[in-house]
Amino acid sequence: MARPHLLPFTLVSIAALAACDRSESASAPASAGATAATTPAAPAPGGAAAGAPAASCPAGKWEYDYADMFLETLARNSSGARVVSERGKYICTFNGNERGSYVCETSEGGVENVFEAPTAGMALRITVKMNGRSSAEFEPAGPGRWKTTRADMSGLRVETKATLGGRDMPVPATNAFSGMDRPGTVFEYRCEGDVFKLKPIVEGMATDFITMKRVP
Repeated sequence: MARPHLLPFTLVSIAALAACDRSESASAPASAGATAATTPAAPAPGGAAAGAPAASCPAGKWEYDYADMFLETLARNSSGARVVSERGKYICTFNGNERGSYVCETSEGGVENVFEAPTAGMALRITVKMNGRSSAEFEPAGPGRWKTTRADMSGLRVETKATLGGRDMPVPATNAFSGMDRPGTVFEYRCEGDVFKLKPIVEGMATDFITMKRVP
């Protein structure tokens, strides 16, 4: 059974894996029960402006709008992708800058987001729920990078369900990036005003920055 790993990065991997490729789905008969095709995350745009110095980032509280990130991923394959409903918030509190720790937790009652995208003439609906908290400690790993030294995912639960044309369909495991639920994973980060960007460095795979906004 796949363990949930460092959120919010779990959510990025779910979005990338659950997005359905319309051309693949169209080639399969509806009666056969279509399955989701994996879609690799797009690389971060080149030449992005350098973030703020590490000394000013990222201590504080940040909100991650999971619905926006998931919808953006779905929209790469379906121009009609939309958020059906969303509930709850996901807040990460960072203590320290280049070296420190953080706790990410859902608001009371958890987070639930429902998405829909037209696929091969049918409606692909994905429901993602998460509840609880995760935490980690990190240390410097070069300019604009840190390495996880401790991770505790035991208090976090993530559930993903999908239907295509009203029929249940399998969803790939959430543990998409090997090493993200254990010490030693390196992350790249940058701060741009009240926006904090962060992504795992995964060998052989292009990963997107996830974006969080500062909150009081």
